[in-house]
Amino acid sequence: MKVSIGQLYSLFSDKKIFPRRRVDPFVKAIGVKAYTLGLSLAQVKEFLEGLGYKVSREAIRQWYLEAGELLLNVEIKKRGFIAADETIIFNFAKKAYLWAAREVKSGEVIALQVTRGRGIGECLKFLEKLKKSCKNNPTVYTDRGPWYNWPMKFLNIRHRR
Repeated sequence: MKVSIGQLYSLFSDKKIFPRRRVDPFVKAIGVKAYTLGLSLAQVKEFLEGLGYKVSREAIRQWYLEAGELLLNVEIKKRGFIAADETIIFNFAKKAYLWAAREVKSGEVIALQVTRGRGIGECLKFLEKLKKSCKNNPTVYTDRGPWYNWPMKFLNIRHRR
């Protein structure tokens, strides 16, 4: 994750996105950066307590989730084969779908998305996000889900099952 503490601080300082200020944005930035460098939530909590800030593990986890879009900043480059799939996840007793695309050779996660449905519209939105991370027109491998057919043709993406 190539995100600096300065970028995280800018994100957490934006009052339009995060209007509440219980914790200093710089502390949030340090906590998220420490977590992305491999420390566990408990270790980050202990580290911040050592600096004099009382925070919970859940607060650190929430900060990390809030900064998720910035942390998943995917480099736009030429790509080879991409594997894309969706799976059912349960969130507070409701069903949701997690869409994921990964470059086969490098294993890099290219696109992630969570939706309530698994139709053509959701698939189209996901594949648009995937296509934005590619300079070329890579081949995308999927399962036999019928929701992939029309969006692949519409976006002119090479598709294999």
